[in-house]
Amino acid sequence: MGTAPTTTNLSTAREPREPLVRIALERRLAADIVEGSRREWVLATGAGDYALGSVCGVATRRYHGLLIGSSRPPIGRRMLVPFVDDDAVVDGQRFALATRRWADGTIDPDGFRRIAGFTLEDGTPTWSLEAGAARIERRLVALREERATAILWTLVEGAAPVRIDARVFVTHRGHHQVDPDANWTPDVAVASGGRGTIVLPPNRLAEGETTLFIASDGAALERSATWWRRHVLSEERARGYDSIDSACHALTASITLQPGETRALIIGLSPTIASLSTIGRGLLAAERARRHALLAQAELLDAAPEMQSLALSADDFIVTRARARPGPGPGRSILAGFPWFEDWGRDAMLSLPGLLLETRRFDDAKLVLETFLDHLSEGLLPNRFPDESTTPEYHSADAPLLAILAARATAERSKDWPWMRARLPSLLSIIDAYRAGTRHGIRVDSDGLVCAGERGLQLTWMDAKVGDTVVTPRAGKPIELTALWIAALDALALMVGDDARVAAREDDLRAMSARATKSLERFWNAPAGCFRDVVDGPDGDDSAIRPNQLFLLAYCPNIPTEWRDKALTTIARDLIAPLAVRTLGPRTQGQPTPGYRGRYEGDQRTRDFAYHNGTAWPFLLGLYLKAECARPTGPSARPFRDARAALVDHLRDAGLGSVSEIVDSDAPFEPRGCPMQAWSVGLLLEALRHPLARGLDA
Repeated sequence: MGTAPTTTNLSTAREPREPLVRIALERRLAADIVEGSRREWVLATGAGDYALGSVCGVATRRYHGLLIGSSRPPIGRRMLVPFVDDDAVVDGQRFALATRRWADGTIDPDGFRRIAGFTLEDGTPTWSLEAGAARIERRLVALREERATAILWTLVEGAAPVRIDARVFVTHRGHHQVDPDANWTPDVAVASGGRGTIVLPPNRLAEGETTLFIASDGAALERSATWWRRHVLSEERARGYDSIDSACHALTASITLQPGETRALIIGLSPTIASLSTIGRGLLAAERARRHALLAQAELLDAAPEMQSLALSADDFIVTRARARPGPGPGRSILAGFPWFEDWGRDAMLSLPGLLLETRRFDDAKLVLETFLDHLSEGLLPNRFPDESTTPEYHSADAPLLAILAARATAERSKDWPWMRARLPSLLSIIDAYRAGTRHGIRVDSDGLVCAGERGLQLTWMDAKVGDTVVTPRAGKPIELTALWIAALDALALMVGDDARVAAREDDLRAMSARATKSLERFWNAPAGCFRDVVDGPDGDDSAIRPNQLFLLAYCPNIPTEWRDKALTTIARDLIAPLAVRTLGPRTQGQPTPGYRGRYEGDQRTRDFAYHNGTAWPFLLGLYLKAECARPTGPSARPFRDARAALVDHLRDAGLGSVSEIVDSDAPFEPRGCPMQAWSVGLLLEALRHPLARGLDA
């Protein structure tokens, strides 16, 4: 049926097989405080909960922690367990395995010095640690049904038992915040057999209490309630945010490891974790089996490692979300990126074909579409479900049109035509709303082109704002809105043809598409050899060379071949960067482009002005590759080979095994923004698995 594999029964899980996908970092990278902190890993439970951290173990973001729990799945996320500091006691000598940086610059403990190597094994973070005569492997596993994080220690080398002392630190704040002066006391209870609970009380940064359940079979648990203050988060400081935080040492778990033995400490939100604590190595076997099942379902067991990595990363973004209308079971949604993005309509619809259709999770794809269409309002989809509010935001002119394209693709891949026909009334209501005119000035003009705009509001994906200033105002008729309008009309014309209830609308849909297609000539900028970005704006037409024309080139096959070839040539010359496409070219007619910014760095204002004025985006490279596949003569091999080579390098940097939100457009093309971004993964996965693209990289 295309449903995601569920958690494997731990009581019957086999011993772990060898991982299929290994991203290995040697000591010089993993144990380096600079290189190790710029590389990050993520684990997700599928309910909005996650764990995120750096390879060297030092927390650099307010979002780094071992359990960030969702109070209103999949959002309302709270930092609950920022870290667990573990020591190994070997032959009576204590070795720190954790790493912490303090406001005065001190690094203590200094566990990064014990790291011999790091490996992401099928998405599982794995450290090889040297402590005197002992070698210990530490792994982290997300338990999805239990909404928990398990820390597994294995004594790989050592003639005598080793004791692990794990200090569990807690806090209780929204994950976008820091709380350097927190001064509440957790209620810690411990019982025999390594069981315990930690109740985090409500405070000014977290409404309502949260209970954490602790399980570590046979461990000795000792209560504590000591606040550790003034640890510094260097990435927050670099981004111009508050960067000092605190955490409370709630309890210590002492665990004895025999040679060759694996023991686990589980911290989570469900009391059912107590029944899992005796499993040890079975936790890893179960999660590895689940991930291998995902690759088998995606028909990627024998694929190149970079494609397997993208498929495994895709799973992290898929979450459950309560349905707005009665239905069998929960809905689904797609988180836009880790760590700070919620589920956004635009991002979900753009990334769905890659994340869910290319991985053959057809039932999940249908549920995502149903969940968003249930929230349809005046022809618009929610652009965002905010962490801080229960009210969706409706300010996206492109998300509804992308939903039509995603629905058509889902029906084609799943061959579920009854499902498609049941969605037609909702999808057609989007067309009717655009034609009649809806919120924020979104409407279809007499020339068939889509216009949108409202002062102080951003309606396209180029959505950066500084105060009330829209950084890249695109009021008027942005090219991607008309491109998506034409593609959506063409998709619906095909969809209604076989349904007697709405078949009469086919001619009308095709006529609207033809009218808009004819008016595309208004966008063509012959001297520049590409399409204008906006026509009929408040200040006239905008002829800046931008990548938004890629939506037209990727989704609309029926444009003149000469225009397509010239536009792709211009984009390749002016906008392509390694693994990404620039939002603005550095030079125009041989001169520096006004407003171009090649680096995304500094405080938020500085970054926001760079966001769409040069900064390069990997998801746009996916569109570029799709546009290459739309050439009547077929795609060129070189862009696909270059993309695969750049992807292989990128998977070992920033968000390991995943793809960053953005990249600097000037050398050395540093990855920036969210280290794991849904549409970066989804668009690249979709493009690189395109039937015409397969084999081009050979």
